[in-house]
Amino acid sequence: MQSIKAVLIEPVGCLAEFFADEFNRAAALFGASEEIAGGSQAYWRLLALMQQRSATESVAAFELRAVERAALYEDVNASLAELSTLGVRVILASSLSRPAVTRFIERNSLSELFAASITRDEAGGVGVRVLRFFIAQTGLDPKQVMALADTAEALELIKQQGLNAMLMINDYDEGRALAERNPAGGIVSLAELPDALRLIEQRAGLRETTRAPRAPFELFDPS
Repeated sequence: MQSIKAVLIEPVGCLAEFFADEFNRAAALFGASEEIAGGSQAYWRLLALMQQRSATESVAAFELRAVERAALYEDVNASLAELSTLGVRVILASSLSRPAVTRFIERNSLSELFAASITRDEAGGVGVRVLRFFIAQTGLDPKQVMALADTAEALELIKQQGLNAMLMINDYDEGRALAERNPAGGIVSLAELPDALRLIEQRAGLRETTRAPRAPFELFDPS
């Protein structure tokens, strides 16, 4: 794995716990009737529906309500602050609308902890378009970009674009199943991400001369 120059983080499931109900209500606008329990799973179901039809202002309203109820993970501020000292660009990259992302950042006082933020409004679409927009704007080699994911859909999307997918394990059993999809690595807390990036940097620079010490998280790719 090459040195990581940027980390992309989706707030839903990776920075905060979101309730599923607002995403389920938004999905009903597209004809979905099934209630999905998990916030991240409901969010990614909504994104799949939005890829088939244009997003509406009503979806953004549901997202704003979801943001108001989201509970920020307790280790986010300290972890993002530590990441900023590593020379890695930390980007909030989301398929949420710009108003929802702006409110999320303001509500949780995160403006100083991200180098930039990207939403579906700038990217012109959700999911893959957000990732492609970032690569096109920065010109970075996808192999030098890490993106966090906590669902199977997110993992596959990241891998398809040639980026390194870091699994955010919010549920042990689900995490074990997702690990079989061969992410670059896995963390159970955002607090482990700085050490993950340090180990990747160490392995990238010293792979031929030394064996890196084991860190408090697992890299699934031993190279």
